[in-house]
Amino acid sequence: MACRLQESVTSGSITCNGKPFSKQVKQNMGYVHQNDVFYPHLTVSETLVFTVLLSLPNNLSKEEKDSHVEAIMEELDLTHFKDTIMGGPSLRVVSGGERKRVRIAQELLTNPSLLLVDEPTSGLDSTTAKKIVLSLCELAKGGRTIVLTIHQPSSKLFYMFQKVLLLSDGYSLYFGKREHVMDYFSNIGYVAMNPSNFILDLANDKYISNF
Repeated sequence: MACRLQESVTSGSITCNGKPFSKQVKQNMGYVHQNDVFYPHLTVSETLVFTVLLSLPNNLSKEEKDSHVEAIMEELDLTHFKDTIMGGPSLRVVSGGERKRVRIAQELLTNPSLLLVDEPTSGLDSTTAKKIVLSLCELAKGGRTIVLTIHQPSSKLFYMFQKVLLLSDGYSLYFGKREHVMDYFSNIGYVAMNPSNFILDLANDKYISNF
């Protein structure tokens, strides 16, 4: 979806609102990688200021860019550790969940209307994972479209989603509103209590041999 794979890897076409993927669409899209890479000795605020100086146009003043950084940090609740250095493999300072929020903040600096997030909860405990998904839900309420991939979500996380796309070996098993997913599988003969565990087991072929 982010058009970051070589053309030979996939087939088909990617469209946005029925129109072919274009440079303009890409400019309005943010992409949060699963693995976060930062300069370890920069603080959180320095990391975001460095990003905004590289990404926003030159017709904005330094004061306007600094103000934009402050607004994003406030939106993602980063202000209380803005002077903490990012750290790295041999220098752990900012926590895993905080690093993920900083990475999301970097993408929000360009105010994308579409944000693609690759496995934002990987390696995080359940409480931190919930905070990350809650932050993304709040961003979606603000008018942005948030698309994220997630593996093995807890039932609490599952109930936060508005729409669900369930994939198995590249094939779509379900796409629609989250609250309808269990009714859909129940109507075709598959019933379970925990929807997130059930649909993942279904995608992993634990319930059926052929779908």
